[in-house]
Amino acid sequence: MTRPPALARIDRPWVSGYPPGVPPSYRIPDVPIPRLLDDAVRDFPEAVSVRSRDVSLTHVDVRDRVIDLVTLLRELGVVRGDRLLVATGTTITTPLVLLALWRIGAVAVPLPPGGDRGHTARRAVEVATATGVVGALATRDRLQELQTAGLEVGWVLDTTDEGWLAARRRFRPPRPRLRRRRPGDGPVRDLGAAIAELATTPVTLHGEGPVDRDAPALLVARWRGGDRRVIVLTHHNLVASTFQARLWVPDIQAGREHVVVAGDLLALGPMVLGWLAGLLAGACVELFPPEETTGLARTIDRHDATLAVLEPAQVDALMSESDSSRRDLTSLRVVLAAGAPLDPETARELELRTGGARVREGFGVSEAGPITHAQPVYGRTTPGAMGLPVTDTVAIVVDPDDLGRIREPGEPGLLLLAGPQVSPGYWEDEEATAARFVDGWLVTDDLVTVDADGVFTHLGRRDEVLATTDGGYVAPRRVEAVLQRHPAVRRAGVTTDADGGAVIAAVRCQRRQRPSEEELLAHCHAHLDSRSRPERVILVDEIPETDAGEVARDALRDLLAER
Repeated sequence: MTRPPALARIDRPWVSGYPPGVPPSYRIPDVPIPRLLDDAVRDFPEAVSVRSRDVSLTHVDVRDRVIDLVTLLRELGVVRGDRLLVATGTTITTPLVLLALWRIGAVAVPLPPGGDRGHTARRAVEVATATGVVGALATRDRLQELQTAGLEVGWVLDTTDEGWLAARRRFRPPRPRLRRRRPGDGPVRDLGAAIAELATTPVTLHGEGPVDRDAPALLVARWRGGDRRVIVLTHHNLVASTFQARLWVPDIQAGREHVVVAGDLLALGPMVLGWLAGLLAGACVELFPPEETTGLARTIDRHDATLAVLEPAQVDALMSESDSSRRDLTSLRVVLAAGAPLDPETARELELRTGGARVREGFGVSEAGPITHAQPVYGRTTPGAMGLPVTDTVAIVVDPDDLGRIREPGEPGLLLLAGPQVSPGYWEDEEATAARFVDGWLVTDDLVTVDADGVFTHLGRRDEVLATTDGGYVAPRRVEAVLQRHPAVRRAGVTTDADGGAVIAAVRCQRRQRPSEEELLAHCHAHLDSRSRPERVILVDEIPETDAGEVARDALRDLLAER
């Protein structure tokens, strides 16, 4: 394999597109993630740190609950480097669990993403087995699914009951100490009850000394074509991503922001761009679970939210809420969409609805945290583009067959990334690490273009991008995302026809819905560029899928050839 060019030789034209207040480089502190909480406690001790439903915790409250959890986890035998499965969802317990694990130096293995809960549970068990997970913390419904899928760990804590969070931490009378548990020992424990059993004892927050910046913090599993990779993200990776997100919004006011995070808090976007960036700013972070389809507009209105981190599905839900038009959303200054492409028309509607909030997308790859590129919050934007590399990020476009050859502006090629947020590699997989992390570069699977000003545009993943008859490329996931925003569409799959040129789509409809092909083509025409619009949309009973739950495009092509 040809080696990529030296980092020092790379021009960075995108820096000229940064608005005032966004630095091209920043000295990321060499600290573990819990230092963000320590700083918030020092600067804004009694300010609300996190809120969900009827429970609010100040920064001091969060610190005290984290101390309780650290004590409990140590009694259960958790030590630095241990891996623990976390399936606590978008609840107020999740930030506490993550901070406690990171305070000890343990590693969180978050529940993989996915809409099929049974499939997600099986994947979680697969990852837990592969990474040697010693325990699990999860809500009751997730625990049942994980146990059905065959989860076997030393101990399990049920985090469903949040009653233990209500009262401020006070001195408690001594109670019998928990016996250290062994694999297979004892039933599922209730988290609050387990904490109540502990005597109040002095706690050394770091125990074995400060956690090293390069220590693993998260193990993130991703599947590509049936192959599993477990990505290691260190404390420094996540701290860097947090600072990059914070620096990209230059007018954030420490201690005065109210951030609404709607989405899966165990996904990198909501976790880092929402919660951790909010913690860094001393903000109040309001958690809104993705399964709740109404109430987001009311939450923004009630608390005068200033920033929002939303997954595209939550943006759609916000715009379609029955009482949304009656709610005042003008307190919002910035809305960041994370996790999937955002429909430009929906973004424009939200900007109008909020009276001028800047609605922006962030682009990232799992091996480099949640953000490597973004449209400037203040400054010139390019519709449909990924945007500019964020602070301290270097990106180039190279020939897929010759990594040393940089493509000319406008020519499609493979995206290479470098920066402090880039993972050191894959968990216990030296061969895959050596292939993807080369001379300081992350060699991604993404095909992109870049213009002379350093604005990048995403074409799609290399293994699934569709080549059209005119020599261009179509990203099928973007077309599928647009189709699935139609209210009558349950699932969509996109491929090319049997001749390998024209883009065609298959749609599985919602129950009792039967839209016409003309209606669906008109929907695509309104939301897609001319190259990405399918020539046909065919209604089917099922969309062929791979073992990983993704669209099986070759099988779909064969199916549609018969229609």
